[in-house]
Amino acid sequence: MEAIVLKANALPGIQQRLDAFEIPRRMVLESDIADLSQANSGVVLLIPFPVLSESTWPTLRVRLAQASRMFIVVGSSLGSADIMTAARDGAYDVLDLRDNPRRWTSAIAKAAESQSLWLTLYGPTQGMRLEGMIGESSPMKALRQGIERLGVTDVNVLVIGESGAGKERVAEALHTTGGKGPFVAVNCAAIPRDLLEAELFGAEKGAFTGAVKARSGLVEQADGGTLFLDEIGEMDIALQPKLLRFLETKTARRVGGERDYKITLRVVSATNRNIEQAIAAGDFRADLYYRLAEVTLNAPPLRNRLEDIPLLVRAFIDRGNERFGKNIETAEPELIAKLQSWTWPGNVRELKSVIERMILLYDGPVLRAGYWEPPHAVTPTASPSTTNALPTQAAHGFPTPPRMPSKAERREMARQLLANSDLSLTETAARIGVHPTTLFRWRKDGKV
Repeated sequence: MEAIVLKANALPGIQQRLDAFEIPRRMVLESDIADLSQANSGVVLLIPFPVLSESTWPTLRVRLAQASRMFIVVGSSLGSADIMTAARDGAYDVLDLRDNPRRWTSAIAKAAESQSLWLTLYGPTQGMRLEGMIGESSPMKALRQGIERLGVTDVNVLVIGESGAGKERVAEALHTTGGKGPFVAVNCAAIPRDLLEAELFGAEKGAFTGAVKARSGLVEQADGGTLFLDEIGEMDIALQPKLLRFLETKTARRVGGERDYKITLRVVSATNRNIEQAIAAGDFRADLYYRLAEVTLNAPPLRNRLEDIPLLVRAFIDRGNERFGKNIETAEPELIAKLQSWTWPGNVRELKSVIERMILLYDGPVLRAGYWEPPHAVTPTASPSTTNALPTQAAHGFPTPPRMPSKAERREMARQLLANSDLSLTETAARIGVHPTTLFRWRKDGKV
C-alpha cells in the first residue's frame, strides 16, 4: 500500500500527518496522473479537499476514472456539505486531519484492496476496434476477427445467437467494415406476412388495397449497401422462394409490376431459431438456408463471456449519462462481481436495461453493489421478523420502496455493521440503502 498526495501544499499538514502515521507517500502533480494507469495497483491517490474547487478538477476526475483509480479526499474540519461534495465527485472515502491513525491506515488499505481487485480482474478501460463489438473475451475476439475478414467481402452472412445477444450489432459491424452504401434493416417477424413481400421488393400503384402510389422496397433502398433480415427464421414459407430467387439473380420485381430491376447488395440475416429443426419440420427451405448462410457467425450469449461485463458496464454508463443527463463515472468492483454471478437470460440487452435503471434510480458518481441483486437470489419477505430488515427485492432486482426501514432502524443497522464488521462507510451505506454522504453525516454527528 502506497499513498500518493496530489498538491500537498494545497492542504498544510497532510504530509506531516502521513509521516506521523508512518504511511509511505510521495507527492505528484496533475501532469503525473496519466502514469497512474501503469502504476502499481496498491497505489492510492490522496487528494486535498481544496483541489476539488480548482478549474482543472473535472478533467482530472475523468482521467482518474479512465485509469480505474480510486481516490480519497483529505481535509481539515470538513463539514457535511464538504463531505457531500467529495462523495458526489466519486471519492472512495473522506479523511479528516483530526482522524486517528487507525482510521487513516484502514481507509487507505481498504481503498488499495478494492482498487487492486478491480485492476487485477478487469484492468483499465480498453478501447474497442469495432463500434458495438465490446469485449476482450475469447468468443468476442473470434467474432471480431470473423467480422474483419468478412466485412470487406460480399458473401451473405447468417448471424445466429440468442435474443439480446447483439446480432444486429454484428450486422452493423460487418457493414461498417465494408465501408460502403446504406444499411437497411427489417424485422421479418414484425411485418404481417401479406405485406412483407411489398415491404421487401416494393409495390406499384393499385397492386393491392391501400397501394395509392408506387413505392420502392427495402432492397432498392439498400442498393450498394447491406440489407439486414432480422428474425429470418420467422419468414413465411410462401415468400421464401421469391427471396431465394432474388439472392441467386440479384433481380426483383415490385408487387404488381411488369419489369424486373437489378440490385447490388450484400444480405446479412439473423435468427435465434434452430434453422436445421425448422428445415426438418418443413418450415424453412434448405436451399434458402444454404444461400443465406454462405458463412455463419455466432453472437455468443453473455453468460459465456462474463469477463466482458466490466467493459460493457463502462460503455452503458457513458451512454446512460448522455441519455439521462447524469454524471455516473464508474461501478465499484463488488457490483461487477454481482453482475458476473448472474446468467443473463436476456443477454446484453438485459444488462443494458439493468445499468440504465440504476443510473435513473440513483445519484452520485459511483454505482454501488447495494443498488442491485441478481434475480435468482430474490426471496420474498414473508415472516414478520424480516419486515424491518433490508429493503425487499422485486423481480428485477431493485429495492422496493414500501419495504424500506425507518431512519432510526437504518441508523441502528449502520451502528451494528460498523461495530461488528470491517466494512467501509461507503460499503455500509450501500448495505443499509442510504447515500454515503448521509452515513458520513450521521457519523460526524455521533448518531451511529
